[in-house]
Amino acid sequence: MLLLRLWNYIKGYVIIIVEGYFLEKFVNICTKRQIYLWDIRKLKNSKISLKISIKGFKHLRPVARKTRCRVRIVEKRGLPFIVSRYKERKTFVLGLAVFVVLFYIMLSFVWTIEITGNENVETQVIIDYLDKIGIRPGILKYRINTEKVANNVVIGINQLSWVSVTVKGTKLKVNVAERTEVPEIVPKDIPCDVVAAKDGVIESLIVKDGYSLVKEGDTVKEGDVLISGSIPILNEDSFRTVHAMGEVMARTWYESRQQIHLNVKEKIKTGNTKNNVTFLFFKKTIPFFHKKVSYEEYDKEEIKKQLSIGENLVLPFGIIVERYHENRVVEGKVSIEEAKEAAIDAAYEEILSLMPEDSQIKDTRIDFFEDSNGIMYANVIIECIENIGITKKIGGN
Repeated sequence: MLLLRLWNYIKGYVIIIVEGYFLEKFVNICTKRQIYLWDIRKLKNSKISLKISIKGFKHLRPVARKTRCRVRIVEKRGLPFIVSRYKERKTFVLGLAVFVVLFYIMLSFVWTIEITGNENVETQVIIDYLDKIGIRPGILKYRINTEKVANNVVIGINQLSWVSVTVKGTKLKVNVAERTEVPEIVPKDIPCDVVAAKDGVIESLIVKDGYSLVKEGDTVKEGDVLISGSIPILNEDSFRTVHAMGEVMARTWYESRQQIHLNVKEKIKTGNTKNNVTFLFFKKTIPFFHKKVSYEEYDKEEIKKQLSIGENLVLPFGIIVERYHENRVVEGKVSIEEAKEAAIDAAYEEILSLMPEDSQIKDTRIDFFEDSNGIMYANVIIECIENIGITKKIGGN
């Protein structure tokens, strides 16, 4: 049914109204003469509406005369009438045709690259590597082997463990998963020791396999053997090697020293802004009345907008607006208590970024002192309990 409607539209048809007292005879004669009629609707006792092809309409006059019916065109539909309507406007039709062709050609290229899934690896690093292997805005979509590109990116960027590349519309979508760095684990069939990953004081020791060389309360340094995989054989001058295993909990300390600032600077927006506009035209950028920014202090904001149809049909045209917000720097003083709190917070933030997530904080010590130059500092020391044991091959580095 849909194909038949499309075919009728391409060939063209008219909607007509037929008036007379011999409407049934009119339809029968058309049928016998193979004049195709459809969508016949009765309007009144002496009037019907119907659709007929252009070719059929040309053979309708003898039938109308024979049945004494009047035929009136209500509407003309189809491609032939559209062409006829615009045949006198050749420039418009030519321009429209050129536009359609150019638009189709533009849809054959990739004009933007979208990176998702990355947290630690910068987006620009991935885009730069894609550019290095020839994948950049302006490349033909049909030249992109997505599977090959994904494999190249995984091999070329060590921090990535998985990459998916798809082309949708004029957008290349790259979805990545980052590699999780795990400590080297010695296989259980290889003899090894358990050594200290950092300095500390042994709090508790659980030996699952191997020979303990330390006890609770011992002070150890990074690299010291805690549980040996070389077990001496009784009454013999030899050793049996095993894969040492155990949990060694130790007290460790983290320290951070931060300067106490009584004089602070604060930026306040004045409300004054300046915009510099740049037009994007394919790969070129065209500055539009760029002005020198006279602000001494400012924050810069970049807004990029590309012309698009939906989410995935991004076209190579757009604008970049560089917006400058003027700031006024205000200097002021804070109380000694506020300055100390700010320094302590900064110290805590630094220490917590270094501590393992599964460590337990046991004690915190905060000291304040002044150096020979009169500069005040806050010194924060956090004591925690954590597992410091890591495996190391016997005889390995």
